[in-house]
Amino acid sequence: MSSLISNTELTLQLEELLPSCNDLTIISAFMTQPATRWLGQLTSNNKPKVQLVGRFTPIDFAKGASDLNALRDCINNGYQVKALVNLHAKIYQIDHDTIFNGSANLTGKGLALVNNGNLESCSRVNACEQSKAFINKIVESATDLSLSMLDKMQAFLEQLDNTPEAELPAVWPEEILPQTSELFVSDFPLSKPGVSLNEYQLNPSLPFAQIEYTKDDFTLASTLFKQTKAYGWLKKQITENQSKRDLGFGQISRLLHDALADDPAPYRQEIKDLQVNLYSYLKLYASDEVEVYMPGRRSEIIRIKRGQDGRL
Repeated sequence: MSSLISNTELTLQLEELLPSCNDLTIISAFMTQPATRWLGQLTSNNKPKVQLVGRFTPIDFAKGASDLNALRDCINNGYQVKALVNLHAKIYQIDHDTIFNGSANLTGKGLALVNNGNLESCSRVNACEQSKAFINKIVESATDLSLSMLDKMQAFLEQLDNTPEAELPAVWPEEILPQTSELFVSDFPLSKPGVSLNEYQLNPSLPFAQIEYTKDDFTLASTLFKQTKAYGWLKKQITENQSKRDLGFGQISRLLHDALADDPAPYRQEIKDLQVNLYSYLKLYASDEVEVYMPGRRSEIIRIKRGQDGRL
């Protein structure tokens, strides 16, 4: 039976389980050295297979929410360390049969390992096949980090010294950390342009949170929009369309439903809402490249905008 526990109780239970476990997966938006050193001490004798997945955005390191040295320690310990930019989950899975899920990050404050720790809550989750598949999907979707990549991140962050917090980038340059190829709901706009959402404040690394933050600079916002995975995916569907007719709204909805990697998959109405939001951004920021039109009273049709010479 599942019960709610504090992060202090979570830490005590982990201290009992980790010294004898064989496999450990920790999914935590943030990670800092007090917690990773604690983890290293608990697993020093049994040396389990360890997978760590964090958010690890430039803002996280600049603000001290995560620590590059903590990740270096983990890689040197033989742990697999991975990054997923839209991550917000906190999950501890031990030996595929014990799962804790809650609000506690793998940090000193998150696990109450330091003074003035946070008050967090957690519960034990049924380790059913669906839960394990969900965790595995997160791990598979994340990008492996290496010591050389951490060095590049460090050099990039050093260039940002004295940069105002409001101007810190939310994502790494592609040459430092390539984006995962899989497509998730969080890669799409959760509202129409100009709408302020709590989700964007909680996770400023979301691509459309960044666009909303820069909306007063139209050129920059347009550039960011054209760099999103959502827009790239949409353009690919149009250019690879083999039919003799342009793609309608319903066709794009079906393609999007099949492309999203979220588990569980979103409802079809949610997908349509995402599509409506995406079209609104497209009309605002990419009308020079893609055209949305409505022949008669039929549904919206989308196509690559043609130049005056008639070529794509």
